Amino acid sequence: MRKVLHALLMFAVFAALALSFTPGSVRLAWAQGGENILLYGGNQDIDNIDPATGENYSINAALLSLYDALFIVRGENLEPNLVDTWEVSDDATVFTFNLKQNARFHDGSPVNAAAVVYSFNRLMTLEGPPTYRWAGIAGPDSAVALDEWTVQFTLTQPFAPFLGTLTQMYVVNPAIVEANRGEDFGQTYLRTNSAGSGPFTQGRWEIGNLYEFVAVPDYWGGWPEEGRLDGYLWLIQRDSQTQLNSLLARETHVADTPSGEDIARIQEDAGLNVQQNFGYFINTLKFNTQGEYTSDINVRRAVAYAMNYDALPEVLDIPVEVMPGPTPLNFPGAVSGLDVPTFDLDRAREYLAQSAWPEGGFTLDYVYVAEFTREEIPGLVLLEGLAELNITLNMVPMLWPDMVASCGSPETGPDLINIYTQPAYLDMDAHLYNQYHSGQWGSFTSCSFYSNPEVDKLLDDARVEGDAAARTELYNQAQTLIAADQPSVWMYAESSLMAFNNCVKGFEYRPLESLSLLFRDIWMQDCPA
Repeated sequence: MRKVLHALLMFAVFAALALSFTPGSVRLAWAQGGENILLYGGNQDIDNIDPATGENYSINAALLSLYDALFIVRGENLEPNLVDTWEVSDDATVFTFNLKQNARFHDGSPVNAAAVVYSFNRLMTLEGPPTYRWAGIAGPDSAVALDEWTVQFTLTQPFAPFLGTLTQMYVVNPAIVEANRGEDFGQTYLRTNSAGSGPFTQGRWEIGNLYEFVAVPDYWGGWPEEGRLDGYLWLIQRDSQTQLNSLLARETHVADTPSGEDIARIQEDAGLNVQQNFGYFINTLKFNTQGEYTSDINVRRAVAYAMNYDALPEVLDIPVEVMPGPTPLNFPGAVSGLDVPTFDLDRAREYLAQSAWPEGGFTLDYVYVAEFTREEIPGLVLLEGLAELNITLNMVPMLWPDMVASCGSPETGPDLINIYTQPAYLDMDAHLYNQYHSGQWGSFTSCSFYSNPEVDKLLDDARVEGDAAARTELYNQAQTLIAADQPSVWMYAESSLMAFNNCVKGFEYRPLESLSLLFRDIWMQDCPA
């Protein structure tokens, strides 16, 4: 078994090494003007920068640069951003915010209470992926402007974690949206054009290639005392070998998903460093629970028992901790001791025997990010286990935007899809609701198309329950039911790994947004020309 797994790993690694690399191919920023242009090697495209509909790690990094939200996460701390002061009612239903009066959109107009209300109403009207945060606790009429600089949110139910949700409530410029409103409330325009007040504006924008961010010299929020970037280029580098070679050749300054096997090589270079941290970055294989085969709980359980979980820490290139169920144990409110599958082919055969296909004989598609070895390898491990059950696993590499699109409906959703998730705020609501509530279908986080009315009710009740003990019990019940329904193969929590040139300063790890670099806090010192 170990030899086979090692062979599978080497196959994936050598495939990555075989990818072409053209020296000098990313020497794009030196001609951009300004001395402090950061070159960022990014694994993932930024295909949608509409704050009402876009959400993943690369999109979040872009939104943090182009827009401002009411609050922002620095390190492990929630800090006010557009907000100056605020008050919360005793029952956690009314939140009143006094805004900073110097905030300006990129066209010079004020970021005032009317803009905040407009942005929140647009979010709630479009009901895109980010709005799971406010489902059932707010609506399009929940926010009102009390005066030019005061906005008040009145929730339909108490919700203590409300402040944490506002890190993703980016404020758009109403005038720009209305000028490009069209028939879809500005979605077509804002997908590739910003309308914000953030520290950067857009430059070149070539989906699949590069994304340019230009610093606003007089950004209203100010810059670090030590300095700031003139701008940065997010360069698409889908494989770790290209990221490594670019970093070593000083053609990039940051690599966001280097291979763990390259850590030693990077650290041998006195001019580079590796940042490795554990947070809540979680990898799961989501079943399409409405699919032809994977709608059968016995098939799902059989597949889950065919995964060699103990092999994952050995064959993956970074440190991981195997998941004990839907929630990693370091997350507040996680339930331990759940009845979840381990690697056991005899148990797998027992469950398969109870399905409509007791002898196997069918094929399941396994979708993962193209050229991303870290997502490919778990599929290769599972492929070996399923072969023992006479089930074929068809490996299907896809570009990330296409994967997101496939999650739009059960009809287009793949049998199995490798998805990373990360809670947006430190509360069980942020971890469970967008993955397992049936009202969230259409988002990549809910690509399992899971539906259990009892779980829906538990999650709805928990998010508005004011008593902490009662709320915890509701989430305990929900996790137990979710584990029994097996909508996913829960694999591991992953160490966040990023590599930097030593000339890049100001990085601070943020466990709730572990791959979204806060570029507004970054500066460069004595970088090689």
